[in-house]
Amino acid sequence: MKYAELRKKHNDLEQEVFFALEAEILESQIQSKFYNLPVIKVNIFDYVELTMMHNTLTFIDNNGQQYELYAECCLEDLVDILSKI
Repeated sequence: MKYAELRKKHNDLEQEVFFALEAEILESQIQSKFYNLPVIKVNIFDYVELTMMHNTLTFIDNNGQQYELYAECCLEDLVDILSKI
């Protein structure tokens, strides 16, 4: 495949960002106001928290509703979150 190396680099970067977010969440001293979980406070789209639920990065909105990260944002959004920690 002509662009297989680009796909691999993208996947590697995506995994690196996911692992960095997971580590930041697990080290966070901030508890969710909805769940007994550590969170990173975010201000992206209509979400206020990012946490790990069932081994998945999950956004939480002001009503405590959960949204799977993959459906809600792109890699650049995740890097922006990390840069603001």
